Amino acid sequence: MHRLLKRQMKKILGVSNFEELPEDIAKFAKAIENTYESFDIDKKLLENTIIINTEELNELNLKIQLENELRLKGLIEQAPYGFVIVDYDGEVVDANKFASDTLGYEKRDLVSCKIESLFKSRENFEFQDLRDKIMRGEKISFDEVMKTSVNSDIPVEITAGKFIIKETPHILIMFQDIIERVQAEKMARQKQLEIENLNKQLEERVQQEVIKNLEKDQLLIQQSKMAAIGDMMGNIAHQWRQPLNNLSIAIQDVEEAFLFDELNGNYIEEFIENSMSNVRFMSKTIDDFRNFFKPTKSKVEFKLKEAIEDILKIVSAQLKNNNISISIDGENYSVIGYPNEFKQVILNLTNNAKDAIIENRVEGGKIEIAISDSDDEKYKLITIQDNGGGIPKHVISRIFEPYFTTKKGNKGTGIGLYMSKTIIEGNMSGELLVKNENGGAKFYLSLPHVVKLKN
Repeated sequence: MHRLLKRQMKKILGVSNFEELPEDIAKFAKAIENTYESFDIDKKLLENTIIINTEELNELNLKIQLENELRLKGLIEQAPYGFVIVDYDGEVVDANKFASDTLGYEKRDLVSCKIESLFKSRENFEFQDLRDKIMRGEKISFDEVMKTSVNSDIPVEITAGKFIIKETPHILIMFQDIIERVQAEKMARQKQLEIENLNKQLEERVQQEVIKNLEKDQLLIQQSKMAAIGDMMGNIAHQWRQPLNNLSIAIQDVEEAFLFDELNGNYIEEFIENSMSNVRFMSKTIDDFRNFFKPTKSKVEFKLKEAIEDILKIVSAQLKNNNISISIDGENYSVIGYPNEFKQVILNLTNNAKDAIIENRVEGGKIEIAISDSDDEKYKLITIQDNGGGIPKHVISRIFEPYFTTKKGNKGTGIGLYMSKTIIEGNMSGELLVKNENGGAKFYLSLPHVVKLKN
């Protein structure tokens, strides 16, 4: 710096040494020169200090970087996961002990091999595609199967990301053994299959049981009908007694008419008409009896009042013989169901009412049947009320159980009311209930209706 000062003085003042200047100016110039010399020394010291500090800083950075790498390698080495470091070309440059132990390789054999050679399938593991995604900053996770040194399979979960080593991008692949999870998932799938098979078997068994129950119900219905044959025969006997008596009287009268010379065209015509009327009545009774025992194969539309009246034709004579009146009131609604089975229900309920009246020796016994609308507009209601004393309170909740009967001795089979409830609720989508009202039992039958018909 002081040399530059001398050059400027020579150029401006025309002298090359400070001694050639006047004393005052020479002193000032000398002071400036000393200042510049001191500045040069300080500058060199500063430059040397910067160089030394820069070298120390670089050494410190290298030391920190080395310590970080060693610490990271230590963490990777001790981690309970497999770590494999791969360069840009897919070559393994490093791996931790867990990785080499899990895959059954010596570390020296694992390093330098191609990463793709460690995987069984390349459906998910296409290295170039994986590398491109990672270099774009994506983090990748997927399940794969890795191969061991003895070519056995290990299911693993892969997580991969970018990893910088000495300013050079690498790929860090972490994997963990998921064989327990795979086995658990396999067991879960097996359990699910077992549950599905069990559910299928249960469904099949339920269907079989439903079919068996339907068959049993049909058998019980037939048994119930067979049990009613005795009563029906009694009803037929009562129905036939009067026409048979009429025929007997008419036949006997033919002989007397012949003796008294009363046989003529009018007598014969009247005799034939009366006799055929009795025969037609008896034949109709046989038809009603036969139709009653013919099962209905499918649901049909039928009229409630007409179906009930068909039964009353069969039972009215026996009821009359026991001084029991029976009446039916209401409109002739149509419902959907099995008409013959419905008739059996009416027969069961009227027979039970008749038996209760007879057993309790009720004078002026009566059975009242009414057809009306129900609270639910989708249904029609049939009620059957008797004055036979009602059902004992301690058994009223059990009367619809199979083989339960309140009748003494061998008079009851215990299947009539059970089958009645099965027919109404199980087969005809209705409802059958009972209550004790007005000195007797009152049964409530609800059936889905079709349309309202005129009488």
